[in-house]
Amino acid sequence: MSIRTYNKKSIVISLTAALSLAAVAAGCSTGAKDPGKTGDSKEPAPSNQRGSITVSIYDRGQIPKEEGTYAENRWTKWVNENGPVNVKYVPVPRNESQQKFSMMFAAGEAPDLIQEFDNAFVNTLWGQKQLLPLNDLIDKHSTEYKALLQKFPQISKLATKPDGKMYEFSRITKPEVLATMVIRKDWLDKLNLKVPETMEELYNVADAFANKDPDGNGKKDTFGINLSQSSSYYVDAMFQNEMFIIENGELIRQFDRIKPAYEFKKKLFENGIVDKDFLTDKNGQKAEQDFASGRLGIFLAYNTVVSKNFDTLKKANPNAEIIAMPFPKSQFGQFGPEINPALQLTASINASAKDPVAVMKYVDFMVKQSTVDVFTNGIEGVHYKKDGNGCAQPIDAAKNKTELSYVNDYKLFMPLYLVKSCLVGGRSEYSTNPLDQEWIKIAKEMDKIYLDPSRPHPGFTHAKFRPSLDKDLNTIFNDGWNNMNDIMAKTIVSGSSYTVDQGVKDVKDAWDKAGGKKLEDWYKNWYKENKSSWLFMDDVYKMKME
Repeated sequence: MSIRTYNKKSIVISLTAALSLAAVAAGCSTGAKDPGKTGDSKEPAPSNQRGSITVSIYDRGQIPKEEGTYAENRWTKWVNENGPVNVKYVPVPRNESQQKFSMMFAAGEAPDLIQEFDNAFVNTLWGQKQLLPLNDLIDKHSTEYKALLQKFPQISKLATKPDGKMYEFSRITKPEVLATMVIRKDWLDKLNLKVPETMEELYNVADAFANKDPDGNGKKDTFGINLSQSSSYYVDAMFQNEMFIIENGELIRQFDRIKPAYEFKKKLFENGIVDKDFLTDKNGQKAEQDFASGRLGIFLAYNTVVSKNFDTLKKANPNAEIIAMPFPKSQFGQFGPEINPALQLTASINASAKDPVAVMKYVDFMVKQSTVDVFTNGIEGVHYKKDGNGCAQPIDAAKNKTELSYVNDYKLFMPLYLVKSCLVGGRSEYSTNPLDQEWIKIAKEMDKIYLDPSRPHPGFTHAKFRPSLDKDLNTIFNDGWNNMNDIMAKTIVSGSSYTVDQGVKDVKDAWDKAGGKKLEDWYKNWYKENKSSWLFMDDVYKMKME
């Protein structure tokens, strides 16, 4: 398949999605469309009339029966009673959204506002000219969303297509640290060690934790660090062992980071510093148990996993002390774990919408602070009351569980950063529980360490912002990732019979055989054409929510 490139921003349309929308393109070319759906008339409803629009909503099949349906419930009623336009919600099955949208577009029945997470599919809609440019609409008819664009210019950068126009609305949240590296400070103190700052120091500390009886029980029953599940990828991150990185002004497929990353892992394995069975710990539960039972000195995991097992550890051993630590420096720099970015593209306007101005009014209403508050906590006095700290406290938790359980998909493009959060690390900032307060201190340190732009996640951009690839190139990318990890995992446990050098050679051979050079060339050209207009990793870390 040929690859289309653009001067400003390259977006490749997937073959599958393009075929699913072939009927739409055919309808456009033949003129076989409902006259009311041509999109030629874009005049708003008269000022003395309420406009009427349709809006897609994910149907997850999880709304309580007593609440109605995703099309009609207490919150859709609230929007129609309090908002500036009449809104008809159109449920779309979450797991079949793309097929459903394709059929609706083909029939000329797609909603005015399309809410969809899958950027590749939305790019396909754009390529089929099914989306409305937003620049003039926002400039002339918006106040609230226009203010968001002024506050966060990164939105415009992210939502602009190769023709230089914006086509999508974005959700805005506070950046969130997803994963962390914690260390037993009480073990460091006992062994007279400091928090490791380099990979050499990390190895030495992990070795001491595994072999110098840090828990003082006279047994060799502790591990220095975990390598199971995603923790192995975090070690890769320390060496910038990503598929594609920016180096010397080019976006390249790197291979030179693989060897040092896996030599480090192999050394940990061969010297008994990690669990010998880490490869069979597919879901990481064994590593969790080791941490919670006081047998693991350095724990790499998702924050929620660490938080859950922190309580278990502390209850069993109140003297255990953990702290968050930065990823150590390697010869390639210093990096950090995964984060959730502040932006995510989530909604577009159908090019055939009869009244785009009414849609814009709806968007402005939904991004207002007062609306965001309602869809976050419910109605004050009904679902919550504010305590002395200004935090929303549920009046009836069981009632809220029923009535607020399905609201998230109505918030797809809301600026959720506006919500006053009294939670830190998932726990109430004003909790009187000593364990909560200890964890909150750790969580605050995680934010300080891992949201620092000087220690970014090592990829060239966030995974959510990678350029779309066609089916063939996407297969090459996925096979390259899977082959690298499967092949190199064997080098860790195979001793001298299968060396790291041989593994790297096999990775390169598999990459070349799969057509990797084609993907390398595509990324190189894409970066050259888009490096001044795309959202890259440094942009992700620079967003401030104040």
